[in-house]
Amino acid sequence: MGAGFTPETLLAQHASRPRNRNIANAFFKAGFIDAWGRGYKKIREGFESAGLPMPKIEEAYGGVQVTFQRNNVNSSDTTQKTTQKTTQKTTQKIVELMRQNPSISTEEIAELCNITRDGVNYNIRRLKAQGKIRRANGRKDGSWEVIDD
Repeated sequence: MGAGFTPETLLAQHASRPRNRNIANAFFKAGFIDAWGRGYKKIREGFESAGLPMPKIEEAYGGVQVTFQRNNVNSSDTTQKTTQKTTQKTTQKIVELMRQNPSISTEEIAELCNITRDGVNYNIRRLKAQGKIRRANGRKDGSWEVIDD
């Protein structure tokens, strides 16, 4: 890279001169490079075939800086939906375990649901608040009652 470098010149036919021949040879021998001078062309073709915007390629800080545009995916929405589904499955499993064994302990529920006791207690509080379960006859000698709608 030097004078005359532009993203357009990289994407056009050009002579290939690796900055670090040792790294380039290692990539070639590992099979990551099939021919010299085709990398940017392959990048362009890959992005075009996937319908993605081309990355921004520029010379910066004595090297090449490539900026990829991220898809507009709201990961917090995805995470929230996944958490809601997982919580719903866990609460359903807890209710089913209580139906099968009304005297089941929170330790047993935690083990069978593969969650912590704190996780079990959180779900039990929610289920109680929703009116779906209740504890009869105390903490130690009591049992779970599942309240059907």
